[in-house]
Amino acid sequence: MFYFKIAYKSILARRRQYKSLFAVCLVGICLMLCAVMITDGMILSMNEKARQYYGGDFQFLGGKRMTNSYEDASRYAEILQSCIDDEDIIVSMRYCKEFDDQSFYFEGNSVLQRVLMGCDFKREYRLFEKFNFIEGTYYTDDYEDFILISEATAKKLSCHAGDTITLFSKTSDGYNNTIDLYVAGVFCDSSVFGMYTTYINYDSLMKVVNYDYRRIDRIPLYFNNKRPSATKLKEIQKKLEQKLEMFPLGMDKNEFYDNFYEQKKEKFALISLESNVSELRLLISALQGIVGAIILLLVIIISVGISSTYRVIVIKRSVESGTLRALGMKTLGIMKLFVSEAFLILLSGSFLGFIFALIITKIASFFNLSFISGFDLFLTAGHLAPFANGLKLFGLVAIIVVTTLLSVLFTLRKAVRVSPVGAITATT
Repeated sequence: MFYFKIAYKSILARRRQYKSLFAVCLVGICLMLCAVMITDGMILSMNEKARQYYGGDFQFLGGKRMTNSYEDASRYAEILQSCIDDEDIIVSMRYCKEFDDQSFYFEGNSVLQRVLMGCDFKREYRLFEKFNFIEGTYYTDDYEDFILISEATAKKLSCHAGDTITLFSKTSDGYNNTIDLYVAGVFCDSSVFGMYTTYINYDSLMKVVNYDYRRIDRIPLYFNNKRPSATKLKEIQKKLEQKLEMFPLGMDKNEFYDNFYEQKKEKFALISLESNVSELRLLISALQGIVGAIILLLVIIISVGISSTYRVIVIKRSVESGTLRALGMKTLGIMKLFVSEAFLILLSGSFLGFIFALIITKIASFFNLSFISGFDLFLTAGHLAPFANGLKLFGLVAIIVVTTLLSVLFTLRKAVRVSPVGAITATT
């Protein structure tokens, strides 16, 4: 504390000399934290869209009978539910009809749909509550046949929540079929997950496709408000292995499908959300690589810039160093004094850098960026949603502070070794 008091007074007395060091630290920390918070927010937005599309954090897949029988799928869902003792984990059933000739018609307008996702809205209410609705909501008791459509689909049809539109689709035996559907809600998502995806009441989907038997092709697990821990997943996997033939935990989706049609026994797997969006992992890795390169560059600029500039300042204060030694202060004490000054500069610069980063990211979140083609995948309601992971940000700042202090120590080893005689000679 003694050295910090002296260092504080020294910084105030020489504040003009230290302005450049403080500015380098503030700007560097601010840019680094802005990049990290914006990138983390973009990745979280993408993951949330994927969770909504896939129905949760994991999908329980497998068993040829499950995909051919609603009753068998219900039994497997009950087995899965029995292995989960957490009320915040939602087990549901879905059927995804995609890439067929399926279109909506409304007052002379039409639009093709890539995916019809048959859902149980009552069971998945916690998931649908997090949708960004611009009109309506995710459920209605007034209509049996209802859907949720994207804003892009609603604009092309010129329809709104509360309207009734017609779905045209082919049945399982190749005939054309139609059904009138009530638009319960319109959600904002122009990404690959949402633009041409429609969430439809499961029973309504089964009516229009007219299958000989009702089908389920996935059983999603949604971990509400939290990410599943490795321990929890291992516990669920172990319980499932006692009741069903299971593939190893962490199996890749593509590997699962490669083995699915060759298996002789009914085998199942828990497929993670990361495996489902593996095609986007390369994009995320590239984004994280760019941010990592920026962070590394800033660490070098801050540590090298401050240490080299600080060395020049200390050399100019060689008379002061020699005088302090003449008064009885040891070299180690002088080192502690100068390092304390550097630490205070870094600490204050980091704190203000963090404050400015919060302000800048908040301002950035006000701009609607949905006009950028393909970028909506990383946006929430068309806006950036920066995320501040306190532990991660603290760790990055700590790395910069420690790295810079080590650089300062390295550059000051010789600069502070001024003999008392040298100091006296310089002052006479």
